[in-house]
Amino acid sequence: MYHIIDQGDCSFTVCFNQSHAIFGGHFPGHPIVPGACLVQIAQELKSLALGRDILFSAVRNLKFRLPVTPDMQVRYTIHDDKYQIEDLEAKEIYAQFAATYMCAHSDLQ
Repeated sequence: MYHIIDQGDCSFTVCFNQSHAIFGGHFPGHPIVPGACLVQIAQELKSLALGRDILFSAVRNLKFRLPVTPDMQVRYTIHDDKYQIEDLEAKEIYAQFAATYMCAHSDLQ
């Protein structure tokens, strides 16, 4: 659904596969990236940054300020337990939240 096009110390720039099936139903004619997908991507990026699989155990203060469309490149910035998603061109904040995590079961074996 997405791929990483740039990675920094605490940030990831991603772009979306505009032909992914999820955009056909969310919403026809005016596709947006579902909020649940934005949070899932943040979890996957945190796992990548840590070098181990994690699961979010709690998400707090989640605010979706503006919709993210599949034609956008967005930057995920992660500082400890705080996450922010912003548009690279307009410098708008699209979403922000705090999350705590735990190691995924497969990582404990």
